[in-house]
Amino acid sequence: MGGVLKAGLIGEAPTLDLHSTTAVITQQITWHIYEMLYTYDKNLAPIPMLAEGHVIGDNGRRYTITLRKGVRFHNGKEMTSADVVPSLQHWAKLSTTGKAVWKSVEAIEAKDPYTVVIYLKEPSGSLLYALGSPNNGGAIYPKEVVAAAGDAPVKEYIGTGPYRFVEHKPDRHVKIARFKEYSARSEAPNGYGGKRTAYIDEIYFIPVPEASVRLAGSETGEYHFAQQLRQDQFDRVKAQPALEAQTAKPYGWITAVPNHKEGLMANRKIRQAFQAALEMEPILAAAIGNKAFYRLDGALFYPEQGLMHSQTGVTGYNQKNKAKARQLLKEAGYTGQPVRWITTKEYEWMYNTALVASQQMEDAGFKVDLQVVDWATLVQRRGKPELYDVFSTGFSLNPDPAIATSIQCNWPGWWCHEEKEKLLADLARETDAKKRRVIIEKIQAIFYEDVGRIKFGDYFQLDVTRKEVRGFKPGPYLYFWNVWLAK
Repeated sequence: MGGVLKAGLIGEAPTLDLHSTTAVITQQITWHIYEMLYTYDKNLAPIPMLAEGHVIGDNGRRYTITLRKGVRFHNGKEMTSADVVPSLQHWAKLSTTGKAVWKSVEAIEAKDPYTVVIYLKEPSGSLLYALGSPNNGGAIYPKEVVAAAGDAPVKEYIGTGPYRFVEHKPDRHVKIARFKEYSARSEAPNGYGGKRTAYIDEIYFIPVPEASVRLAGSETGEYHFAQQLRQDQFDRVKAQPALEAQTAKPYGWITAVPNHKEGLMANRKIRQAFQAALEMEPILAAAIGNKAFYRLDGALFYPEQGLMHSQTGVTGYNQKNKAKARQLLKEAGYTGQPVRWITTKEYEWMYNTALVASQQMEDAGFKVDLQVVDWATLVQRRGKPELYDVFSTGFSLNPDPAIATSIQCNWPGWWCHEEKEKLLADLARETDAKKRRVIIEKIQAIFYEDVGRIKFGDYFQLDVTRKEVRGFKPGPYLYFWNVWLAK
């Protein structure tokens, strides 16, 4: 027990309300503070967290969830169903994941202080995955915090997690501290579930936008952890006895998101021209630098996800066909209007991807206006369709394809396609893995025909810890419980 851990992150979180953003940096900080009813085990299957367990009835349409007793919020109040129900209702209004799963929810009720019942319109293969999703997840807040927020993000950061929020000093740090009254589960740690122990007294999440500064700070000992290092620095990290490389594979896929709602990219032929023009190898090489850390693959889900991965329907990936792009632009009546592409240097791979891809677009007849902003500003702007035509981002691994942000209609970019929405509803209902694969293949075909997003390829993340950091486990979701500092 003891010590202060300093983590160098890529920048500022746009908010500390987990319900209101898919920005990964918010999840990385706040799920030390908040917890959900469920989480994921080492195989990324849902297991209880704040829930004790559940019973499914009415032919799969009723989930009766029993809550753990004696779980305390950071304000000292016991968590009950009176907190869970409004928290999940708030999540359903604000969260991309919550909105997706709530389409099939008929009602939710607090049956007694330790029992919540969720009534579904139809059986669901996604509900427990959604209730356990770390990113944009269904964090449980005190009912009074939710009531004060209304339909807006919460302003008080109170949860049940092993660490409590202390302060946020913009551009300096978010500080959290061990919650001494934390109610840990009794089971052994299992993936992201089981017993969580806060060995460290305090954690500082420090915004450090330059990757080179994050690496230098970890070398000097200023940071115990540094994230999102340039993958071409892997050999430098390995050569230093004080450092340990931490590789997350798979981590996510790199994307450019076209604006389907308004502007140039609302024209499908222009989106198809964008897709046709691109050659992915030089784009990924510029973005990542080290071939061991990227993979050319157009599938929406990863080879590591078993039956979810398929090349069927992947028809428009890596075309490198500028002649086709020029013809499509001509058919679309494109006359050289600038494509407004918002990107950021805080994630260097986003900027480098946008730089090379925009050059390829211009070679095919596009004019591109590359707008470079900080990450928090990008996250704010992408919600306003009048401000852009394309934005840069990445989609991190999601264990359940039906709630993957990459294919949701209700997320910035607004890729809303009638047949795709029907297939997503089928996917959410289906529990058979082989039948789900067939649905995924149909969604992939629509993805490439309609150009839902531009997928450049898969990437694997390089983080670094100092050798005194013990118990750290790399993976798609960053956490520092069960981690300690050697004396």
